[in-house]
Amino acid sequence: MENYSSELYKIIENYKQNFNENLKILDASAFIHGYNPMLEDGEHFATNNIVEEVKTKEDVVFLALESNCVKVMEPSTEILNIVRETALKTGDAVSDNDMEILALAIQLSGVLYTDDYGIQNVAKKFETKIKNISMEGIKKEFIWRKMCKGCKKLYNVNYGSETCEVCGSELVRKMVKKRINKGGTNKKYKKNSNKKYKKDSNEIVWK
Repeated sequence: MENYSSELYKIIENYKQNFNENLKILDASAFIHGYNPMLEDGEHFATNNIVEEVKTKEDVVFLALESNCVKVMEPSTEILNIVRETALKTGDAVSDNDMEILALAIQLSGVLYTDDYGIQNVAKKFETKIKNISMEGIKKEFIWRKMCKGCKKLYNVNYGSETCEVCGSELVRKMVKKRINKGGTNKKYKKNSNKKYKKDSNEIVWK
């Protein structure tokens, strides 16, 4: 998609200018983990696919729809396409339903209620407000990469082969946190007893 950065900037600015905390967009995990829109204030929204996805809480969803406590809406194609491209860039394994509900939250400039870390990570790129139900939310952005088990070379998550071009070892998916540079210099990271990392020019790979 052309002008991805400029389109992303426009979407973020529009979201910030029109943000309304009383507009609550519900992911499937919100229903599954006990959120009941009939007991909460504000306007609630979900996509048709999210409503179809929630089977374990179908009674709650049905009553919420019948009482107009949840409105069903679909996101615009334009915003949905930007969300899809962003998810490809971060490497998060998010479903079509996930991307649709995030796109709707961005479109409505509301709060996205979800416990899904993949959606949360993509949502951070859009500076979308997230509300967790039963789990602690992510604190930092991360992306996914493929890493060689042997020489530790990093590849894009969409790299076509499952073996390393350098040493021929198997590639595995790894979560990668972005390194934050301050004052134009690379920050040094200390190894602790719980986490190991491999240094890269822009990323840290947590094993």
